[in-house]
Amino acid sequence: MHDAFVERGFRRVPSGGVDVYEGTLSITSGHVPVTVLVPDLDFVTMPLVHISERWRGPDRRLPHLGPSRLVCYYAHGSVVLDRYDPGGTIARCVERAARVLDDAVEGRSDADFGDEFDAYWFARWMLCDLPDGYSGAANIIYPRLSAAGEPTPVLVAGPSWARDRDPPRRADGPEETALVISLDAPLTLNPEGKWPPADYDELVEWLRWADPALPDSLEEALSLGTGRQATLAIRAMNGTFACRITVPTPMRTAEFLVNRRSTLARNLARAVGQVSLERITTDSADLGFVYGRNLGSRGGLAGRSVAVVGCGTIGSFLAHQLAQCGAGTAGGRLHLVDIDVLRTANLGRHLLGVPFLHRNKAEACAGYLNAMMPGASVEWSAQDVQEVAELRKFDLVVDATGEEALSLALNQAAVDQRPTGPALLFVWLMGNGAAAQCLLMDGDAGAACLKCLKPELAGPPLHPVMRPGVEIEFGAVESCADGEFVTFPVSRSVSAAALACDLALDWAAGRPSHRFRTRTFEPEKAFEVEDSSPGVTDRCPACSTKH
Repeated sequence: MHDAFVERGFRRVPSGGVDVYEGTLSITSGHVPVTVLVPDLDFVTMPLVHISERWRGPDRRLPHLGPSRLVCYYAHGSVVLDRYDPGGTIARCVERAARVLDDAVEGRSDADFGDEFDAYWFARWMLCDLPDGYSGAANIIYPRLSAAGEPTPVLVAGPSWARDRDPPRRADGPEETALVISLDAPLTLNPEGKWPPADYDELVEWLRWADPALPDSLEEALSLGTGRQATLAIRAMNGTFACRITVPTPMRTAEFLVNRRSTLARNLARAVGQVSLERITTDSADLGFVYGRNLGSRGGLAGRSVAVVGCGTIGSFLAHQLAQCGAGTAGGRLHLVDIDVLRTANLGRHLLGVPFLHRNKAEACAGYLNAMMPGASVEWSAQDVQEVAELRKFDLVVDATGEEALSLALNQAAVDQRPTGPALLFVWLMGNGAAAQCLLMDGDAGAACLKCLKPELAGPPLHPVMRPGVEIEFGAVESCADGEFVTFPVSRSVSAAALACDLALDWAAGRPSHRFRTRTFEPEKAFEVEDSSPGVTDRCPACSTKH
């Protein structure tokens, strides 16, 4: 590393435990004195390239150059530096910093201001729950969404999950007015202008530079309100950014705020240095973004009605995953069914913890998901599943109980309802979590039912997964009166839930592909079973006569 620096004309500066080198970067317009700090020889943290105060660059703002004169030559996480080649890594970083700085000085990278605009604009944040493509009048509300009960600012227009979660409250006044406009371009900054806008005139000047129509939008935002604050939110291609204007104290009278509201913009322009400007960056919080962002074109479960039977070691995690995929939102339903209560014996492999002890598992899971997931409406029932007649009204029913007798009863009901009735998805673990399996019955009379996989109760399965001679390990803790149970770690519960969630998503997208899926975790105990869509078995007592 030292040789790589020396070859480029750098010299080492004594600095204690951190490697520091001084030298110059060669760019088109000359040489730039810099200091390079190497805080981490593993290169988890990139070398820091600081431009010396001695350098007098162009009289304009430069992209990729922060206020501390630190050159941002690689975006965080965009590259992996080679810890085994420190010399080559130093050469790569120094040369990259020189290219980035040269492009900035020559004006070739001014468009990058748009990519970095969030960093330039950010002062405060708020959530943004607006309909897709919305422009027009809006409000900033302050529901108490955090666990600490602190108000959270949310930009809304009409119904919102945030408004429903908690009536909007604010100690110092009612909800605020805002105007939302859309800009068919990224917001950026003028490299030749002042930044950030410090007063009303500078704000207007920057808005006019960004788009000649924006100053008129600012005037409209000011005329909309009735209070001492007004907000203009701009939905641009690189995000939604807002500016809140606070009227100075001398103008907080009915004369200015009510009678002469339409001329408020002109009056503020005269109040040089008195107008408070607050820059706000928004985090998208509409349900389409929250539940669709990570799914991409795959689609989710929003608008579907899904019931999960069994909220134990698999069902609790599965219910959580289904909710994260949109189940229970957009008018859909997520209904949880379980008659059992949460005990300390469950805590080692369950979604929920101590605060939910001795509560019904379905009720506790529903409460947890309703609190955690925005816009979710999760219902629950503590009835025996065989008494929940409305299950047939759902689009999809998931059996995560792992109780063979109950599963076979649900299976027979589904077979009897073919080709109508809900799709039925079974998920279970084999052995001590050596493998997870799931099966989808979606109304196809020619597809295998659960009983088709093992026609005789005491007979072998047609698609064996457990290797011969493998015995199941049972546990029992007499001191707490815990009954006999099958031991396996929570990792297998989560994996089984994920397997079923994937199949549920494929079903919702209309492409279930393989309806019978297996994931093997312990090859020494379980076979690798190829995913497939088996057909009805002639020997199946449940459905062969229906075929």
